[in-house]
Amino acid sequence: MPCFEKFLNENNLKSRGQISKGWTSCIYLVENYCRQRFAIKVLREKSNRKQMAKHEAENLGLANSAGVGPKLICFDLEKNIVMMEFIDGTPFCDWIAASPSKGELEKFIEALYSQARALDKIGLDHGQLAGRGKNILVRNGLPVIIDFEKASSVRKCHNVKVLDSFLFRSRESAVVKKIAGILGDLHKTLK
Repeated sequence: MPCFEKFLNENNLKSRGQISKGWTSCIYLVENYCRQRFAIKVLREKSNRKQMAKHEAENLGLANSAGVGPKLICFDLEKNIVMMEFIDGTPFCDWIAASPSKGELEKFIEALYSQARALDKIGLDHGQLAGRGKNILVRNGLPVIIDFEKASSVRKCHNVKVLDSFLFRSRESAVVKKIAGILGDLHKTLK
């Protein structure tokens, strides 16, 4: 990872270790001299997605313009690195498994739908909001949508519809069952 080390040195940052690893990239926790923490997304050497940093930076910047996602700090297209705000949060599926209160869940869902509508309004389809909910972190009871590399401002936006299915409609889903168990009949009117 010579590009990563060079980026750290050029920006007076220290790595505090890898916090996530995907097919395309790795995420590292870094600190500056003031002990501010940031997340750095670095293209994996074996990845064939050479435009990762460009897509992530463009899409995250667009999402930020709508008040969504971690704040984009900087990027280096030559090194395929994106630096953003570090979100000290819990993956959504872990948070929901811990059985938040009805009030906490209502507040969370309202905020998540607000973010999905904001993305739809600016024409940015995230593309990966469902599944295991790993692209939704929960910080202080509120959602933070992450990982905008595969987002698109070209394809039709389905963020709200995807959330409808992920949270309320997929009958065999453990997430849907958990939400229904916490909210009762209220879950039918929340969307």
